[in-house]
Amino acid sequence: MCIVTFRWSPGAEEPLLLAANRDEFYERPTERMHWWPGDKVLAGRDLRSGGAWLGVTRHGRFAMVTNIRNPALRRQNAPSRGELVKRFLEGTESAEAFLAATLAIANNYEGFNLLCGELAGSAPSLWFANSQEHGAQAIAAGIHGFSNASLDTPWPKLARIKQGLRHALAEHEPARRDERLQRLLRNVTPTPDAALPNTGVPLDVERMLGSIFIQSGHYGTRASTVLRVSANQVTVSEAGFSARGEAQDRLAFAFSLESR
Repeated sequence: MCIVTFRWSPGAEEPLLLAANRDEFYERPTERMHWWPGDKVLAGRDLRSGGAWLGVTRHGRFAMVTNIRNPALRRQNAPSRGELVKRFLEGTESAEAFLAATLAIANNYEGFNLLCGELAGSAPSLWFANSQEHGAQAIAAGIHGFSNASLDTPWPKLARIKQGLRHALAEHEPARRDERLQRLLRNVTPTPDAALPNTGVPLDVERMLGSIFIQSGHYGTRASTVLRVSANQVTVSEAGFSARGEAQDRLAFAFSLESR
């Protein structure tokens, strides 16, 4: 299901700070974040379909996807939404052009939110599209987030994670701030029943999905990622989790953005 919050500051020394959880069935085979063959794309990989949920390239192309939680949007034999992230990371189209082309075929897929952009250079860009809204938008400067509705939909857990990012920004030392965001991503505070969204799934499922960090017998948070772009340097930390919600390991990457 996944959740993300981020601060977008185009033109600033730190244009992007992002914290995200990937939620997935424990049985789905996955490779953790790594450099793909060719050493240009840094992302995890879904071993069932070959796509990715979040990634960044050495040239500053960034993309991530979440699903829209709505049973009415299910599609029999639909292609993987992770293929959209893979295509953007490996492509050369601008984010605006890519999203326009993607929305033209959005009905082929189950519902999705797609965030993508170009972070290198003097004019970084970041764009968002929701497959049900039939239009893409340039992200305005500020703190944003989305989960399984649309951008900045006021679900309680999204409000919590955005507020947690605001608090983390009070920590000026980047490494300490990143660690604070990793703790935020492990927040298991539930949402009271009266405040849960009604997305068409059973109440017990809404309850299970109502926290930032998700745990259940068969589904939950598989990875927590903090990504920071600062002074043309990308820093990524990713924590992986077992089916019991136990931390398995922490991966860390740092590299300078390259011009084409």
